[in-house]
Amino acid sequence: MSKITSTHDKFVRAILADKSIAVDYFANYLPDYISNTLDFSSLTQLSDTYLSKQLQKTMSDIVYSCEQKNGKNVRICLLIEHKSHPDKFTPVQIGSYIFSGLQKQIDSKERLSVIVPILFYHGHQKWKYRTLLDLFGSIESEWGKFIPDFDFVYNNLGEIPDKDVETINNKFLTASLLALKHSFKKDWLEENVFKILVLTQDANENLQESLVVYLFSNSKL
Repeated sequence: MSKITSTHDKFVRAILADKSIAVDYFANYLPDYISNTLDFSSLTQLSDTYLSKQLQKTMSDIVYSCEQKNGKNVRICLLIEHKSHPDKFTPVQIGSYIFSGLQKQIDSKERLSVIVPILFYHGHQKWKYRTLLDLFGSIESEWGKFIPDFDFVYNNLGEIPDKDVETINNKFLTASLLALKHSFKKDWLEENVFKILVLTQDANENLQESLVVYLFSNSKL
């Protein structure tokens, strides 16, 4: 993981470690059929990673568990993978997360929980959503059945207009997403840094510090 990527990743992990921000992020960016069924008051960050020791060398994950509202006591694991640059083999990595997580649940003698992978991307290069099957190009359907089939939630921040980001009630989350979205645009940041900082005025000091350090270290303002 490069130093620049590590800077982005450290900031994303810092803000999403705050439960109230994580709740607002999930409520705004998960598909309605998922977010409407979840009881966000039960949201809990899992301290253990879902990655094997080998995978931890190249990837990082943020994992939350959440119960459903329907009283069935079904736990959903929300797994966030953050990217600042396109990586065509991300579906393979996400598959590694899913099976690593399921194996960890088995090893812990837990009832299996559904794992919902979320790919959070804020890079300036275009990146199209692709499944694992897409990586194989044109392949006969008979062979395709041997390829694991799964979806993931693709949250491409670059495709979300600023005006939509600014409608989020959590103003610190708004400021953070704007900073991430425009992290590669120094001119935009110079023009809007005061606006971003004003949005954070009601956040706690640790979160404010994380954002300020990210803004000034990453953008070289």
